[in-house]
Amino acid sequence: MPDRDFVSGVVQLANLLTRRLGPVFEKANITPQQWAVLTALADAGEASTLAAIARSLLVSKQNMTGMVARLEQVGLVERNENPNDLRSARVQLTRRGRSVVEKLRPAYEKWMGNVAGVSDRDLHALARTVDRLIETLND
Repeated sequence: MPDRDFVSGVVQLANLLTRRLGPVFEKANITPQQWAVLTALADAGEASTLAAIARSLLVSKQNMTGMVARLEQVGLVERNENPNDLRSARVQLTRRGRSVVEKLRPAYEKWMGNVAGVSDRDLHALARTVDRLIETLND
């Protein structure tokens, strides 16, 4: 068993990553959580429902509604009614939102590449382990 309680370690790591990533996103005035929404939309390549984004980021639909509303207020995403289901709106990046992702992605990737003392191999192994844990716990 590891020296540290696993769950506490994961929570501490998440908090530390959020705090350390702040300066990367500061110029765009977005948070790491908002970055996750923007990149999920960019990577999807098309408009998505709030529920689909929430599922992909493992957050509640209510939480996603608030995040999308804030991103909509600053002009990074737009919501459109879904013609096939009037109960669900589709969200997509605005031109400004795409521009923010394109401008910040290199800085984000550079930051991730410079995580002190951790090799790319170790980061990929950790990412695979995290993906397996998420898949297992999400079943």
